[in-house]
Amino acid sequence: MEIPNIICMIPARIGSQRFKQKNLALIDKKSVLDWGIQAAKNSKAFKRIVVNGDHELFKQIAFKNGVDFFLRDAKLGSSDTKSDEVILNFINKFKCDYIVWFNAIAPLQQIEDIQNFAKELLTNKFQSLFAVRNQHIQTLYENQPLNFSYEKLFERTQDLKPATIFVPSMMGWNTNSFRDNYSKNGYGFFCGRTGYIEVSLLSSLVIKKEEDFRMIRSIVEGLKTYDDQIEYYTT
Repeated sequence: MEIPNIICMIPARIGSQRFKQKNLALIDKKSVLDWGIQAAKNSKAFKRIVVNGDHELFKQIAFKNGVDFFLRDAKLGSSDTKSDEVILNFINKFKCDYIVWFNAIAPLQQIEDIQNFAKELLTNKFQSLFAVRNQHIQTLYENQPLNFSYEKLFERTQDLKPATIFVPSMMGWNTNSFRDNYSKNGYGFFCGRTGYIEVSLLSSLVIKKEEDFRMIRSIVEGLKTYDDQIEYYTT
């Protein structure tokens, strides 16, 4: 029986608004993008790894690590671009049965989490699969309690129903289902049979803002480096 073709796509955009050039920021002398590529490679979970980027520096890092590079369409490089459009553009260029959106900005992703994610996507035949974390903590939405009550004794966190939050470290799709759903409905993110898989705390740490980067860097290099100047990958 033929093994499904699963591609790992690592997106990298130079113009991030909240923390500029975050994929190039250095942790222990390696760029965030280096960390992501190497974690994906070490998992041995994918037939192919492709950096989907919009800058020559990302191409250099990809080739240095022995993976492929795809220069995305210029119109897909802005902060207004929808993720569905990035995926559709990519799977129209690269033939595969499954695609995993693997975010290098979660640089501490654990090998076991990556392997379990790929296995769950393939063996349970999900059309879409998302990494999550279950949080046993009192949770509000628009100032209203979700998993606790104002009208009873304050509950212990271990007795609460957990709040499940999305973790944008890994997301995966069956490419045919994604493409069909996009064609019919104009979107493809949540298509067909959708599943969720919990990942470890380290795999859930994602760099969106500068303080996220400083926290993750301090985990690797030590807390004393939290306030150090941020350095970036250059040629």
